[in-house]
Amino acid sequence: MTTRLACEYGTIVVEDLNVAGMGRNRRLSRRIADAVFGEIRRQLTNKTRRRGTRLVVADRWFPSSKTCSRCGVVKAELPLSMRVFECDNCGLVLDRDANAGHNLVALGARTTGTGVAGDLDPAKAESKPRGADRKTRTTRPRRKAGTGRAGGAIPSPRAGKETGDRQQDTGAQLALW
Repeated sequence: MTTRLACEYGTIVVEDLNVAGMGRNRRLSRRIADAVFGEIRRQLTNKTRRRGTRLVVADRWFPSSKTCSRCGVVKAELPLSMRVFECDNCGLVLDRDANAGHNLVALGARTTGTGVAGDLDPAKAESKPRGADRKTRTTRPRRKAGTGRAGGAIPSPRAGKETGDRQQDTGAQLALW
């Protein structure tokens, strides 16, 4: 599937989904684990690079399902149970996934221009909403291993006591003769 997509299309748009969060849904977890989204994205990344095509990754916070594909109005909430998107502004009624697909196509066209294979215009960096472009959690600096810790410089009990490492005292050996 990934080879066919990379060969057939000049631009491929995928969403960066919270797969770990989706896996916690007890009804969907097995199907999501079977789908191996990470492997599909990895293969698409490699194959589009190799073929000179473009892979556009929609940000995790991009509201593809909540945005009206006709007028661009974004709904505040859209629960997963609502499978039909109904725009309150223009009256568009469309399947939720089809609406998200239209919005992803528009994102790909905005980002890459023509979408022709080999069209490598630099993509504009858009600011992420709600400050999501900054890290929310800082990582603690790693402690260096000292003596007494795993990976530290603790000599093994046999160090220097192997038969090949023994120093032979020739004077003492000659005195014993």
